[in-house]
Amino acid sequence: MPLVPAPVSSSSAADAASPAQATAAASVAALRAKAALVRKKKKTPLEDALAADGGTRAVRLVQWARTQKAGYDAGLVQWRANRLRWSQEAQDIFDHRARARREKLEVEDALSIFDMANDSVNIVAALAEFAAAQAEQDIYGGEPWFAANPVGLADQKLADDIQHHLQWTFRDGRFVDAQCLGIDQAVTLGECFIKTLYVTDVDEYEATTPCLHADGKPVQDALGEYVTSDAQVKTLRRRLKGRLEWKDAYETRQVIIRQGVEALPIHFNDISFREDAPELDLRHTNVYVSVEMSTFEAMRRFHLSKEDAIRLARCAETRICTEEELQRERTADATVTTPPVDEPLGEAEADKLLNTRVRLIEAYIRADVTGTGKEARMCMVFPPYHEDWIIWADYLANISPKAELPIKCDVWEPVPHKLYGRGFFSKYSYLQTGTDNLWNQVSFRNEMHANPLTAIHEENMQVDEDGGAVVIGPGKTIRPKAGKTLGECIEFAQLPDADTRSMELFQTGMQLAQLRSGITNASQGDLSAVPESNTATGIKSLISRAAVLLKKPVRRLRRSKGRGFSYAVKLFYSNFDRAEAFVWGEGHNKELVTITPEHVRDLDIDVVMLLTQEQNQEKLQSAQVMMQQLQGYSGLPETDKVGARVGVVQALKALEFANAEEMVRKPVVTIESCLPLLPPEEAQKLKGLMALQQQQQAEQQQQPQPGAQAPGAAPGPPAPGAPTPGA
Repeated sequence: MPLVPAPVSSSSAADAASPAQATAAASVAALRAKAALVRKKKKTPLEDALAADGGTRAVRLVQWARTQKAGYDAGLVQWRANRLRWSQEAQDIFDHRARARREKLEVEDALSIFDMANDSVNIVAALAEFAAAQAEQDIYGGEPWFAANPVGLADQKLADDIQHHLQWTFRDGRFVDAQCLGIDQAVTLGECFIKTLYVTDVDEYEATTPCLHADGKPVQDALGEYVTSDAQVKTLRRRLKGRLEWKDAYETRQVIIRQGVEALPIHFNDISFREDAPELDLRHTNVYVSVEMSTFEAMRRFHLSKEDAIRLARCAETRICTEEELQRERTADATVTTPPVDEPLGEAEADKLLNTRVRLIEAYIRADVTGTGKEARMCMVFPPYHEDWIIWADYLANISPKAELPIKCDVWEPVPHKLYGRGFFSKYSYLQTGTDNLWNQVSFRNEMHANPLTAIHEENMQVDEDGGAVVIGPGKTIRPKAGKTLGECIEFAQLPDADTRSMELFQTGMQLAQLRSGITNASQGDLSAVPESNTATGIKSLISRAAVLLKKPVRRLRRSKGRGFSYAVKLFYSNFDRAEAFVWGEGHNKELVTITPEHVRDLDIDVVMLLTQEQNQEKLQSAQVMMQQLQGYSGLPETDKVGARVGVVQALKALEFANAEEMVRKPVVTIESCLPLLPPEEAQKLKGLMALQQQQQAEQQQQPQPGAQAPGAAPGPPAPGAPTPGA
């Protein structure tokens, strides 16, 4: 998209007072932006390009980005309001419903039932929790829950090592916990935005190290390290002078607390995008994310100097500055032409930076910011207001594999022509309001029946002289006047009893939700279209309906989670810069696996979400049905197996058994097994023929063969040419 600069600086509304003031403010902002980029000791290629024209290009870029983000936020006002309401309902907070009915019906002083009773059954939360638990179990319930293979390589050993290495890397479950939290958010709100980033958490501390001292000072080698071994002493023997002794010295060390890929769900208030974009991608929409961090973390991440860190803590704080502070900010001269030397932070300044949390805007945009006429994908960080300052910027291809957007959107049920989705609280909001309305009406009437409206006619009663109020309760006595009855002294207002019909409507509403979602089978048979839950037909119908309706969004989530995890694997191996060795297996099958950067450099890895839990359940059910089919087949007579074998084989193939033909043996059919199939007279004839055949075979076996000697005859001379015995 073309980069169009904003006509007015967004640092303050007072800049638009006159063209001269606007020009002066823009000039000061440009100088300050350039000063911040010049002071950096480590700059990115994009920061170098933005600082080439005196900082004006950077100022225009920030102004344009703020204007576009403001336009996105204006279009997402109702979207954020709905998400806030649904997230509160998921936590059983229904304060938004307690309002006067006149907002809807324009009736003066007419309150709704929610103003008097605002309880909720929260049937939608029950459905959402069931769906989220089912999706989490299907996708991440088994182990392993993914399969990773290098693309284009035939090295089976490397493929197994990568699979085992990834399972070992994500063994702590932090990535799975974040993804499961995203599933809960997607089911509740309709979608979840998850940002995947590579995190290296380093802690620096001091520790005592025994080392060699010369005249009380630690001895260091050519590399600046303490001398701690005899080998180092032999190398530096000629340079060692003075009184030598071994003592403890303080040494600064660093330990890596955690290093790897981390997934963070993004709050709906912290992301801005074009809602009618086909998908969350830089091809269709730029993305702006609000991030919060400490000032020290910003210094380390964006390579800021001490002066810029103090400036960041002042301009990125969440409160609105006064006009005097804005004027002082605009007139401050912070231009520096040379990088300053490192200065130690003072105690007061360090305490201020350590305890300051700043909120920044992280923008992923596609634009032409260098004036070359070519668009590029980039990421930049700038304050939300006060200053037109690019704190950090770089091309997206330098920080993300193949310049891919590190933010993914997991949708539960897509909304047509919208980027976001629809969750349970949006889909069943009418049932939530309707069932809670009936429930509160019944509860309110029950309370009124237990504590009815009472009218006391004191003129018909003998009142005590003290003139106190008449109290009705256990053990109290009312004395009517002469000629008056108790009914003439006290009257009770009886409310109409509509609880039975209200509860019928309440149950009907719950059945509609269960019928549409197919999650539970709490139908009571009040509707003709809903089968009874205590019949085999009803249970089978509800279970099959639940399986079908839940598989669709779960499989959509599986594909989305698969794309997100594939990006996480690519990001992990693109930052993999060390060799890792780990033990895989148990018992005698243990093996030492080593992964080096050379093994995984520039590898394209195909990742598949296995749905292990769902497949295991399906395989178990298929195995049970297979055993029943084979048991019934083996109990059939051999003659009946001829026609039944075709059906059994087809049934096993439908259960996805590849060797169904080998599993079902062929029937062994004999003449004897066919006798019961013939009529009695035909069976007798066949038996006679079979007996005659057996008799003929026996006679043939008893007759001597031609050339054979009779029993008891002397052997004759051998035939000519026959071999003699013993030859």
